[in-house]
Amino acid sequence: MGCTRHTAIKIDRSKINLHDLDETGRMHFFYHSPRSKLPVRDVMNDCNKGYKTEPYLEKQSENYCQECMQPNIRGFLQSREKYLFLVTRCTATESGQFGKPFVVGYLVKKDFEFRPGGFYAAFGDIRLYSFEHASSLLPANRNFRHRRKILNERETARILEHFDGVRNIFHDCLREVIKLKMMLREEKSGNREAKCR
Repeated sequence: MGCTRHTAIKIDRSKINLHDLDETGRMHFFYHSPRSKLPVRDVMNDCNKGYKTEPYLEKQSENYCQECMQPNIRGFLQSREKYLFLVTRCTATESGQFGKPFVVGYLVKKDFEFRPGGFYAAFGDIRLYSFEHASSLLPANRNFRHRRKILNERETARILEHFDGVRNIFHDCLREVIKLKMMLREEKSGNREAKCR
């Protein structure tokens, strides 16, 4: 699926923090679908990084189906951080935000699960915002991997204030993911039929 697999590391349940949380957060990158103007994952593998399942909006989770940047998720679950900020680079060529990296929303930590395959998923309420209303991250020519991912209270507050009063488009994004998944099934079905002829 395009993400590096890590050896399963089981965390002592007592070390996962869901209740004593600070107003802090950390960033988590995902690949955007070029077929959509909405900030959704690359379901169709248009970026050639694998058919992406995360963030898994269907369950309001991150790392639910596939392990991706698992050390970041384990660190988030063990920390006092409340927010997992979802970061992507807009790949919709017709968008005025094309090529720019943004914080497009966040997951508010509520729960976790040790998934089959030996990795952790984080669960919580997800809020998503259009690229037009997203929080600009850094100059487009900088690589996200070189940016510090953990945010202090001041940095977290700045992002949350940016989204204050902005319409949460989570349900629009969920419908878009479902539409893309249907398109993928149709494409794969069409390819199988073509091979049978």
